[in-house]
Amino acid sequence: MAKELYLLRHAKSDWSLPCSDYDRPLNTRGKRQSLLIGQWMQDRQIIPQCIISSPAARARETTLSICEMIHFNVIDVYWEENLYHANHHVMLAESKTFLSRYDKVLLVAHNPGMDDFLEFLCPEEELAYTAEGKLMTTASLACIRLHDDTGNIQLHSGQLQTLIRPGELE
Repeated sequence: MAKELYLLRHAKSDWSLPCSDYDRPLNTRGKRQSLLIGQWMQDRQIIPQCIISSPAARARETTLSICEMIHFNVIDVYWEENLYHANHHVMLAESKTFLSRYDKVLLVAHNPGMDDFLEFLCPEEELAYTAEGKLMTTASLACIRLHDDTGNIQLHSGQLQTLIRPGELE
């Protein structure tokens, strides 16, 4: 069975609150975005066997919304501290660890690491950048099929199946 890796950038955060970056929650738009993406996943039966997420407030809230929408037990989420502002090397290591045990893994984290990781995984011709030059806008979901069914991830070892942005669903 082919392995699948889903990359989800956290939804839009609230910059109006006086708090640390780590504790920054979602704003109203972000809450709506995460529900839209979760519903889109549920409608297409894109259900991971495992979720690994940054525990930063905005990533945690996004993950919890997704779990609610796809009926995933929150107890089974792995909150990985090193995903907070991780670069693509850290995301690669985390993904390999979990893909060695599961066929479908959802990773929830932050930019710029998410953009870099997607560029690492997929050939450039598969990627569609926004006018601002971004891949993973807030609450974007990339669905990637890996060429190696052992979960061995290398440069351009994935094929982008879908990149959905919440703006496309509203």
